Amino acid sequence: MKNKLFYIAALLTLLSCSKHPGEVRIQGRFAHLEQGEFYIYSSDRELGRLDTVHIKDGEFAYTMPLQGSCILHLLYPNYSQLTFFAHDGDDLLIEGDARDLNNVEVSGSDDNKLYTSFRKETATMPHAKLVDVARQYILKHPDKLVARHLFCQYWLLGDSISHSQAIEIYDSLVKARPDDPALLSLSEHVHASGVLVEGQPLPRLQLQTRPSLFDDKQGKDTISNESLRGNYLLISFWASWRSGSQSALFRTRKIRREMKSKGKKINALSYSLDVSERALRRVEWRDSIDYYSYCDFLCFDSPLARQWGIRTLPYYVLVSPDMKVIAIGNDWKKDIEPKIEELCL
Repeated sequence: MKNKLFYIAALLTLLSCSKHPGEVRIQGRFAHLEQGEFYIYSSDRELGRLDTVHIKDGEFAYTMPLQGSCILHLLYPNYSQLTFFAHDGDDLLIEGDARDLNNVEVSGSDDNKLYTSFRKETATMPHAKLVDVARQYILKHPDKLVARHLFCQYWLLGDSISHSQAIEIYDSLVKARPDDPALLSLSEHVHASGVLVEGQPLPRLQLQTRPSLFDDKQGKDTISNESLRGNYLLISFWASWRSGSQSALFRTRKIRREMKSKGKKINALSYSLDVSERALRRVEWRDSIDYYSYCDFLCFDSPLARQWGIRTLPYYVLVSPDMKVIAIGNDWKKDIEPKIEELCL
C-alpha cells in the first residue's frame, strides 16, 4: 500500500511540474517584422520534417509533441539559424530584432539561459579562444543538453580538432548523460579517425543519386567505387544553410569546365547535407548541378558523413582514377588546389 501511494505521489509531482506534459510550446516575438515564414527542425529527429512557422504582426506560436528533450533549430530566410533547446513541458520564448538575428534570445529553461550566456560571451571572440571557452562550458555542465550541442558544433564539426581531446570530452558527456540516445549515437562519428587518408584507397562508396533537373531522361543512378574507377573524382560535401558552400559548387563547376577544355574528364559528386528538399532543389537549379547529386536529408547524421568523419562544410575529397585519395580538407586553396595544379588538372 505504501509503495502504491508513493508511486501516485511521485506521478502527481511529475505532472505538476508541467502544465502540458508531452509537448513543448514556443512563442516568438520579433521587432521590425510584420509577417513572414521561418522553418523549424530538430537535429535529434524529433521532428521528422522541416516544419513552417508563420509570423504575423511580429509574433508566432508553435507547439510540438515531445517526450524527453531535443535540440531544435530555427532556420531564417537568409539560411542563418538559431539553435535552442526543448524539454517535455517547456514554455519557451524567442525574442529579438529581425534586423539583428545574431542577438535573438531564448528563455524558458536552464539550457537556453546557459546557451544565451555562451553566445554573448563569445560573440566577438577569436575562433581558437571560442573553442576553448566551449570546452570549459561542456566540462562544467556535462549533464546539460547544451553541452552536447557545443561538443558537436566546436569539437565534432569544427575545423582542425584534436581527435584525442574530442574523445576525452565525449567520454565525459556520456558519463554524465548515459541514457541520452542521441549522444550515444555519435560514438561512431566521434571515433571515426583515419578513414580518409591521402594515398590510401577511397573507403567503400555506394549511393543512389538524385535524378538530374537538367535531363528528363536521367533517373536515379547507383554509383560505387567500381563504377567511378578510371576517372578523377571530386566529392564536395556542402549544405545550402552553410556559408562557403556556394564556393564549393562554383569550384566544382569550374574544374569540370577546365578539364573538359583539355580533353580530360573528371567525375563530380555533390553530397548535400541539407534538411530541406525545396532548398536543395533551388540550389541545384541555380548552380546547374548536372552531375551526380546525393542527399538523404539527415544533415550530419548522414551515414556516409558519419563513417568518413565529415565534421565541417564545405569539405572536399579528390580521388585518383585508381580510386585512391589524392587530397582532402575544407580549405580549397590550401588542401585541394595545390594537388590540382600538381596533377595539371
